Order: sequence, then structure tokens, then C-alpha cells
Amino acid sequence: MQPSVLRAASETFFIEMPPFDLDSVLREDSVNAENMRGSYRFAYKFYTNIDINNGIQTVLPDGTTVKQIGIRSAGAYSINLLLRDFEIPPGGKLFIYSADRSHVVGSFDYRNNSDDKILPVRPVAGEAITVEYSEPANVSFRGHFIISEVNHDYRDVLRMEPNPDNKPDNIKDYACMPDVLCSDAAEETVRSTVLLIIDGTYMCTGSLLNNTSDDGKPYLLTGVHCFVKDTNVAFPTDKDSYIDKVGTIIAFFNYNRPVCDANILMKGSEEMSLAGASPSVIVSRKDIALLELKDTVPDYFNVYYAGWNRDMTGSGQHTNIHHPKAAVKKYGRADGNISISSYPMPTVFDANSHWLIPGWTIGSTYGGSSGSPLFDENKLVIGGLTGGNSTCSGTSPGGQSDYFTILGLGWETGDSTNQLKTYLDPANKGVMQYPGKDPNSTNPIVRLANAQYTKGDSLITSALDSPNQGYVFGTGNQPTEEFAEAFTVTKSAEIFGVFLLIPPIVSVNPGDVTISVYTGNSSPKTKIYSTGFMPRYMNYSSTSGFIFGDKNLYSAPTETFVVFDSTITVRSKFFVSYSIKNSSDNQFCVYNTKFGNTSHPNTAWVKDAAKGWISADAYAVKPLKTSLAIQPLVRNVNNTDSVPESNGFYYDRSGGILSLFKPLEKDGQAAVYSTAGLLMENVIIPSGQTSVSLIARPKGTIGIVKITSENFTAKGKIIY
Repeated sequence: MQPSVLRAASETFFIEMPPFDLDSVLREDSVNAENMRGSYRFAYKFYTNIDINNGIQTVLPDGTTVKQIGIRSAGAYSINLLLRDFEIPPGGKLFIYSADRSHVVGSFDYRNNSDDKILPVRPVAGEAITVEYSEPANVSFRGHFIISEVNHDYRDVLRMEPNPDNKPDNIKDYACMPDVLCSDAAEETVRSTVLLIIDGTYMCTGSLLNNTSDDGKPYLLTGVHCFVKDTNVAFPTDKDSYIDKVGTIIAFFNYNRPVCDANILMKGSEEMSLAGASPSVIVSRKDIALLELKDTVPDYFNVYYAGWNRDMTGSGQHTNIHHPKAAVKKYGRADGNISISSYPMPTVFDANSHWLIPGWTIGSTYGGSSGSPLFDENKLVIGGLTGGNSTCSGTSPGGQSDYFTILGLGWETGDSTNQLKTYLDPANKGVMQYPGKDPNSTNPIVRLANAQYTKGDSLITSALDSPNQGYVFGTGNQPTEEFAEAFTVTKSAEIFGVFLLIPPIVSVNPGDVTISVYTGNSSPKTKIYSTGFMPRYMNYSSTSGFIFGDKNLYSAPTETFVVFDSTITVRSKFFVSYSIKNSSDNQFCVYNTKFGNTSHPNTAWVKDAAKGWISADAYAVKPLKTSLAIQPLVRNVNNTDSVPESNGFYYDRSGGILSLFKPLEKDGQAAVYSTAGLLMENVIIPSGQTSVSLIARPKGTIGIVKITSENFTAKGKIIY
């Protein structure tokens, strides 16, 4: 984006698409939908014949020729293109970007050439885009293409997603706000705070609250103003007025930066989200909104339902966890007592309806922080953010004030159907405060990691040494096809899914990366599960409801959570791998680790196409003692789903795998009988092997397993 390149800035630069009758198009879509004809249409197609050679040309000092064409279609949410006669030489690069240059697609190069000379280009945000092709002077032939279709997105398929938080302006705005991982924020306050994206276009923050029945109802506290279009006039008081907007909420859980490293501003995982909510309490004059999510929060989200305090003394230290501008969670702290005050909008809010934070000791708030929880010194919620003027002045708070709602003022309103007491104290205990709830406290969910990126270990991207090309643990010119990380658990454990920490060099087609789980005593041996790597996030469109879009993996380091279709049970040692489909389009790797402690053992593995699995520190091409940034989410198995350990084996119903806790010294066999005593299956177990596959049976079938070998016998019941 050099200024010398971007000379084409006048209004006449853009080729205008003609207007069309959107109402007529939508009526046609409605008829087609009712008749179940065709697929979902989101764009109006203009057939064009725009030759790149007719674009504005600039020749740079090194001889590179840059050709630019602007395309505008008034009112388009985004524009996507179809290019024909597409053939460009090595060295040529094509970018398509929005007029404000905030959304860039590309580069495309000679590897995108195809026999049919066609290149479809994904949507680029905005009603005006620039097509820019650059070509060095000494190429083998001159590149060429024609823009044959311009597609006007009238349904807004590119919706807002959580913010990557790594743009220069964002870094400046958030400079005084520590990431929660890099602060002294209490774990329970972090796990209870939620990012909210509303109507696919704007954002707020909320917090999960416990109630006196301790039943895990997903109540969410936020601000009424998050759902109001005009915030300068009194808000509607009827909570039914908020049903539609509240119904568009997408709540993102655990959107945290996983690595405390100023050089790696990593996006958190976006896969833990729930769609839709309903208003339970709307106290508009005090900006208090209590919502109930439409779905129960899954166990593996590992959330915390925060406790609350309706006392109004305001004494002690207070903290705030929030998502400014939909960024990863940030932390703020105000030392000293706070006071009750009036928000400076008397026509909208009642007098003395807010807590006043006169200034922050650490942190600040920002747009998108609205609704975020204010915790007292006992980590109990006492209100949510309405607004204020606080800013960052470099890495220090600017000193301005913020206003938070007062939870206690919404407790009783005279309307039992619209007051906090009804929902937060259903047991009618009459208490002033109530503790939080961790639904997984008796059997914690743990994120396994072989490296500690906040305690001396660091993320790196290991490249192959010249003359080789590519990555040690990803695409390259070596015959490696799969990469794995080893883990050990002391008890039977179930895996919900795995986190992958990925550098921003990803160019991979969805589904071309496969995640697998292996068992094995020393190296990956028996594959028990596989699933595709499909990094997507949920968004909302006013015309199509909740839909999924592809995650942006190229603009920032990204944490992605791959959730398994069902939990996978493992015992002792297991391995999580990723394999990459061999294609010139794919460029993919996962971060690996530089250990702070040189005595740390290697846990990474590489699979050679000819030699099989090789420990990374014995990989002749480039031996490394390292760990891959793969982190399974696990918890101990409930023994009702597996054979007790005393039997010497266990059965993973999801994968159909029978596993021994210890390998047999001599060859043996596993015989499976029905409850009537009929032999259903007999499987040989070679010495040294710890797992075998059993034939699938109808769910709920009971089998009696007898394992025999020289000097060893085990028997017990399994349930398919």
C-alpha cells in the first residue's frame, strides 16, 4: 500500500454498476424459497467485460507495472468477482481490496492459474472495491484477465466477527488495557464475561450470573442501551419491544488472547458461541437488562456463573472485564471507594442510578465495553457499564470517569415479571449477595499443554533450512504428510476437542487439513478419530438469520478450537495430529515451541511418507526438540461410560476401540459374547499392542469381553 501506487483516487476512477430493483429481486427470492427451488441467493449478478489492461497504470522505479480498476455498486454490502481468461506469470500478484483498504483479499499468483482460466474471488466488504495487479518487468509473459462478473451482495454475507485487535489504531486505543491473561484478573471473573455481537453489526459485553437455585440457567447481564437505536431519547419501557433485537445476539465465550506475548497479538478462538436470547428484565431508566440465552451453555465452554451483590456501599477495590470494540477480553481496576451518581443524560436515565468510577488505576473502557460487569473486591457483580469518557493515554489510564449501572436498583420494581429478584432469587432467600457457581468444579475441564507460553516458553515458526523450502511442521518440499503432539493422562479422559495456535501465514482450503487422535505406547499407532479443520464463526444476517462464515486466518495469529462430534476417550498416552492435503494452494503450519528450559523433553512428531513416524528431535532434515502448539480440552471420564480400571481394559464407544492399560507380553485375543453367551466377535491382540477395533453394534448393545493371553486374563462388560 505505497502512496506512489495508490494514485487512482478520483471519483472517475470507479466503474459504476447500474442500479437494479432490489424489491423485485427479493420478491423473486421469496417465491423461489417457497417453492424450494435453487440455493440461497445473496447477490445480484452484473455481467461485465472489464479488461485489466484498460485500468489505470503506474510504473514503479524498479520497472514493476501496477494496473488498477475501481468498481462501485451503490448499496452493496460486499462485492465478489468472477475473472476469466485468467493467466498470470510467476512474479505477478493480484489483490482486491475495499475502498478504505480495511479488507484485503489476495495475493493471487501464478499458482491460481487453471486449465479453464477462471478465477472466482470471494466477497470483499463495501460498495466500492479496487482490483490491483502488479507485474515485474522481467516476467516470462504478460499476465491478463477480464472481470466477467460483478456480484452485488444485497444480504450482507460478510458480517462482523470478533476483532483481531492487532491494527495500529487498536493497539493505541487499548494500550493501557492489559489482556486478562497478562493481568491479575481472577479466573472466575474472566470465565463469566461474554462478548456480544448484536444484529451482526454492533457489539457489547455481558456477564453470566448465578441464581439462588444454582441451576445453571444462562442469565446474562448487559445494558439496555445495547438494543436501542436512538440513545438520545427515553428508551422503551416495555420489554417486548426488545425481543427482536435481543433475539439476534451471538454470545462468544472464552474469546481471550491465549498467549501473553507483545510480539504475537493472537486472536482468541471464536468457535464457542451461542445464538439468540430473550429479555427477562428490562429496567430502561436504569439501563439494566437481564437476558436468558436460548440454549444451555455446553459443559466444554467451561464457563463460570458469577455471583452478585446488590449492596450499594461501593467500598473497596473494583475490577472490570470487557471486550472493547469486540476485541479479546481486557482488564481494568479501580482502587478506592466508588460513589453513586447521576449519568449525564437526565432525559434518559433516572438521577442517582449509576456507580461513578472517577478514574481507573489500571485500564479504561471503549466502545463495545458497554454492559461489561463491574466486580467488587469479593468478585461479585454489582453492575454493568453504561458509558463514560475514559481513554488510554499511552500505557496509562487517561483519568476520565465511567458510569456503571447499580444492580440493586433493578432488584424490585413493583412488577414481579420485570425485576431481577424474580430471576436471580427464585428460591426467595432474600440475601443481599450470592456466590458464583462453577458447574465443572467436581470434575474440572482442563486444557492440556506441553509448553507454558507465559512462563518462559515462546511460540516460533520453524522453517526448513535452505535449499529446502517451507515449514518443518507444515507445507514444504519434504515428504512429510502429518504432524503430531504427544500427551499423557493419568486416568481415563475424554477429549472435547483441540485448540490449534496458528501463525498468520495460512492459505488453506477448508477441509484440506484433518485433525486426528491416535493411541500408541511410544509413537502414534492406532487412529481412533478424525475430523476436518473447518475454521468458521457464527454471524447474523437480517435476511437469513444465524449463519456461519469462514474465519479470517490471514491477518493475525489465530487460535482455533476444533470441536469433536462426540467426546473421544483416551487412556495413558495419546497423540493429536494434523495432516495437510498436498496442494499448491495450501500453505499451513501450526506454531511450535522454543523452550525456556533446555532440559524440556521433545513431544512433537513428524510422519515421513516412506519412513513413518519420527520424533522431531530425530528428524534428520532438521532435528528439533520442541512442542507443537496443540492443546486438547479434556476432563476425567465418568466411569459409567467405560469399564472400571480393575478390569485391565476400557472401551471407547465413540471410536469403537477396545484398549488395554498395559500391552500384552505374548499374543492374545479378545472374545466378545452377548448376554446370552453367544460369541459375537474374536479379535487377535498382538504382543506389544494396546488397542483393537471392534465391530460396530447397535447403540446400547451389551457385550461381555474376555481377554486372554499367556499369564493374563481379564473380563468385563462393555456397552456399545
